[in-house]
Amino acid sequence: MKMKKLAVAAITATASSVALAETSQTPMISVPEVENVKMVQAANRLVTITYELTQDAVVTLDIQTNANTSAAADDPGWTSIGGEAVSVAVGDVWKKCSGKTTYTITWQADQAWPGKDGNGFKIAANGARARVTAWPLDNTPDYMVVDISAGAKPNTQRYYPAVEFLPGGLFGRDEYRTTQIVMRKIMAKNVTWTMGSTSDETWRSTSGSEDTHRVMLTNNYYIGVFEVTQTQWSLIQSKREWPSNFKNIEYRAKRPVEKVSYNEIRNNSGDDNVANPDYDWPIAPNENSFLGLLRSRTGIDFDLPSETQWEFAARAGNGYAKWGDGSRIMNVNEDRNLDRLGRHVYNGGKINGTGEPGSECTAENGTAEVGSYDKNSWGLYDMHGNVYEWCLDWYETDIKDNYGKVNINPDAPSQTLSGASGTKRVKRGGTWWTDSSKARPAYRTSSEPTLRDKGEGFRLACTAGLQ
Repeated sequence: MKMKKLAVAAITATASSVALAETSQTPMISVPEVENVKMVQAANRLVTITYELTQDAVVTLDIQTNANTSAAADDPGWTSIGGEAVSVAVGDVWKKCSGKTTYTITWQADQAWPGKDGNGFKIAANGARARVTAWPLDNTPDYMVVDISAGAKPNTQRYYPAVEFLPGGLFGRDEYRTTQIVMRKIMAKNVTWTMGSTSDETWRSTSGSEDTHRVMLTNNYYIGVFEVTQTQWSLIQSKREWPSNFKNIEYRAKRPVEKVSYNEIRNNSGDDNVANPDYDWPIAPNENSFLGLLRSRTGIDFDLPSETQWEFAARAGNGYAKWGDGSRIMNVNEDRNLDRLGRHVYNGGKINGTGEPGSECTAENGTAEVGSYDKNSWGLYDMHGNVYEWCLDWYETDIKDNYGKVNINPDAPSQTLSGASGTKRVKRGGTWWTDSSKARPAYRTSSEPTLRDKGEGFRLACTAGLQ
């Protein structure tokens, strides 16, 4: 476990201002450090923090308080005022910082952190502090927000240490499900775990495709907090701008994109839908595919998750016969635990469980707006139900010998790791028209990579420099 090193510099509060002290927080093992932290506050309560870095880093900020003004810098009594108030800080923060001698952050304390009288909390001298954290570029913060609007520039993603720090809150701004993509860091490197399901899991497949086997991922990664939405697709792929079946203009913006094939997501230009092995993983996506265009706009190595990455994220640290929030898998049909977590056939997918919803239906039937249900234990939404999610791999029933590797032969990408010819791609997570058995974390199925169906969508994964 990496240890933390704290540097403290106290200042004296002036009248009618918020009294602050500064700290910096950096891991000690070959990582950047924050130095020479200074903080001043103007009469208008604008707080200015300056600092130096020993090397390039992603920088985040927290503001903390402690009623005990004589507390030591590492006193556990220090408490964050809350990410929402801190998130409005601007300048050299929430991003990669490089190329300067001195970096500057400003924070309008009275506007971001108002007191009961509306004038800002009044804190005793040294009763609050700013904590500046430097994150190494191969171990960046837990949340990454990527702008994909038409005016987006590559490599301008923002980073936040927790979901509470996202400006406006995850559901306070529609942009997080339309013009921006929110990614969650998954710490998976060298973690050995068991993939599949045991015989006592309700309605498990008897084909052998879910047989348990030990796997290990070799890299940490980011994965989408939400499935890719119709708006996000439309901003990137103009050749099939709004392909989805559920196209009601009033509701489509935050619904997941569907009727998109594996081929057009990764291998093809979007106006065709034929096999194109020249772009099979591990080769980079076709530059005119959705992923190719997204990479060009953002500068980030976006791709589909492997099915091992997908299942690890869907389980979210929970074991056999569990949904991703740790609740028990109970029933093939109307599972009340799944009802909380995602759209399926019996909780609105079909009308009264049987009626086929029309393409102009509201989000009460068919697909739901992403994020309409509860998150899993790692803060991911709709891992169960809503739409099936394409994964990178070729499908095979028996993958026990792969040990978690992507089931594509890197030397012959048209083949599986076993040498068989690849014919179908993996899809995971169930969809709005399937029952709960298909939404289980262990459930595996597949389709031809040309399939464009109203039950298939996807979520994004990337490393973005993580190791």
